[in-house]
Amino acid sequence: MAGKLEVQSLHRAFDILEVIGNSGAPISIKKITEETGLPKSTVYRLLNNLENRNYAFCDENGNYRLGYQLLMMSQWAEKDFEIKHIAKSYLESLNQFTKETVHLAILQKNRVLYVDTVESPHASRLVAKLGTTNSVHCTALGKALLLKHTDASILNILEAEGMDRRTEHTLVKPLEYLQEMEEVRKLGYALDKQESEMEGRCIGAPIYDNGGKIVAAISISGLATRFSRDFIEKEVVSRLLDSTLRISRVLGYVG
Repeated sequence: MAGKLEVQSLHRAFDILEVIGNSGAPISIKKITEETGLPKSTVYRLLNNLENRNYAFCDENGNYRLGYQLLMMSQWAEKDFEIKHIAKSYLESLNQFTKETVHLAILQKNRVLYVDTVESPHASRLVAKLGTTNSVHCTALGKALLLKHTDASILNILEAEGMDRRTEHTLVKPLEYLQEMEEVRKLGYALDKQESEMEGRCIGAPIYDNGGKIVAAISISGLATRFSRDFIEKEVVSRLLDSTLRISRVLGYVG
């Protein structure tokens, strides 16, 4: 009997994941209950377990979407998730032009989650392990992913996550960070000016979906001694923004 109950729970969990995955947008627990035909208590219990294992994620509005564990597992699957699949050639092109490490990341639980990377061919390079996370307050990716967040939302994130000092250039005061974000919004891209690592410099820009929502971001990271501000501003900015816009267009963005 115990074995049958375990199998039943597994099937129900898959039913829930399929409803979430096929919804096309974050979905409420009420809607999940209606579409699966399961008792609300059962849906709540299974969602709690799925969220704990990062297979489902509940946003600030109480709606659910697929969690990053499924995204990370997709690297071994026959077909990658849409954004990762679309962005790959652009990551490689930016890597070939700059000869620096290029990352694709999403915002997960108020942190930057690295979902794909193309490493620099240089022996000395900046890297981030696939599947690891980083802080939003000291990374170009974090700033890019928060570009459309309100100041109030950003302050809530900074309060929850903290602003540890990584280098002498790290922004550790919320109001200073908000001032930085005003500039990021004007430019449409973000810089990490040796804020995470003294030897590193980085630029990041967001990717938008068909609803104008930021769903991912791309960054280019290099050693500060060779990845200069002058090179970034004169050569890299336009190429990065062109790449993120092209990816956004494929996702249906019209802004």
